[in-house]
Amino acid sequence: MVVLEDLVDTTNVGAVFRVAAALGWGAVVLSPRCGDPLYRRAVRTSMGAVFSVPWTRVAHHTGMDVLHDAGLTVVALSPSGSVDIGAVGVPARRALLVGSEGPGVSRRWLDAADLTVRIPMHADVDSLNVATAAAIGLYALA
Repeated sequence: MVVLEDLVDTTNVGAVFRVAAALGWGAVVLSPRCGDPLYRRAVRTSMGAVFSVPWTRVAHHTGMDVLHDAGLTVVALSPSGSVDIGAVGVPARRALLVGSEGPGVSRRWLDAADLTVRIPMHADVDSLNVATAAAIGLYALA
């Protein structure tokens, strides 16, 4: 599954749903402050995937516990990750965690993740749009 922490732009939320559907990811988990996937712009950007990909919201204080209790390996995607995403083995039961536009994954959720990975980039680029980064991460871990 893919976990979205505090994505506020509904276009990004919809785009992640579309990629999750396209690559066969089973579900999307949203933190409380994520944009509404049923908002008109999210529905349009997702090409309707918000109606076919199961999703739920979890509380910030219990979200990571819920994922770990379900037996998932949580892989956080962050420019500060210690390992290139292409260099990790793909856990059988995994959740890709991406963070909000701008600040990224919160320190609290980064610390609770099982692994933090990064997308290697050339010198003058430090980050990608969150939906683009999620698409690369979902493809790499598919």
